[in-house]
Amino acid sequence: SGGTEYLFTNIFQSIKKGFFTSKSVADRVALLSFSVINMSMMALMKTIELFAKEKPVVQREQLRKQYTSLEYLLAKSIAEIPLDTVFAAIFTTTLKSLCGLRIGWRALTGVFTLMTVAGASLGFAIGALSPTAEVATTAGIPVMVVLMTVGIINPSGVDQSEPPPAVVETLKQLSPIAFAIKALCLAEYRGMEFQDPFARGTRQGFFARGRNLLRDLPKMGALALVQNGDQVLDELGLGNDDYKGAMKRLALLSCTNLVLSWIGLHFQASSDSS
Repeated sequence: SGGTEYLFTNIFQSIKKGFFTSKSVADRVALLSFSVINMSMMALMKTIELFAKEKPVVQREQLRKQYTSLEYLLAKSIAEIPLDTVFAAIFTTTLKSLCGLRIGWRALTGVFTLMTVAGASLGFAIGALSPTAEVATTAGIPVMVVLMTVGIINPSGVDQSEPPPAVVETLKQLSPIAFAIKALCLAEYRGMEFQDPFARGTRQGFFARGRNLLRDLPKMGALALVQNGDQVLDELGLGNDDYKGAMKRLALLSCTNLVLSWIGLHFQASSDSS
């Protein structure tokens, strides 16, 4: 993970510690989005691989009445989820120290921790509902690609006059990536004030200052004239959302995935026993 954050730091160089400019808007959205995708993909695929490999053993032991599907799922969650959250905390600590993000460490870690739990629980659900380990592994990548596609935010702005198709909106409500990116953007931009990039430098003439100011503005659609973080959220279509609401949706998705995992395990255990 340290290598990933170092790479992000060198790619998104407009993000500087303690200095917020409109030029860094698109880079901040991209950095947060790539970080979420990176962590969610690792949490999902690791869980699917382990869960799918254990499934034949679990089904055999359940036939012997050694434990129930609920007991196995609880034990699996207690064993796996804390490790995922610790890794998420290490990731966010490194990301915060290397990159000039405004979001506090506590909020950043909270989002990545809950998003990792949501990704792991989704892996549980895919593994439990799949008949074989091969099917689970094969299905994991397409599912993640779909959730990633509908979950990312266009850094050039969102045209709110044209609502997305119902299918896209429905899939977005099922994507932990969407709510994680939304929560991060809300915590990053809410209340952010952009600073003059030349306030700390040498004195410049009027035309030179104007030319440099235009050069440092975002060059992407609706974000080209934003003046603060709240305006950025409005252009991204997040003006009416809040951080706590996005976190609640992540928690709800995690609980839903765990319930689906229990249903899948219980149904297949009943089928095997009959």
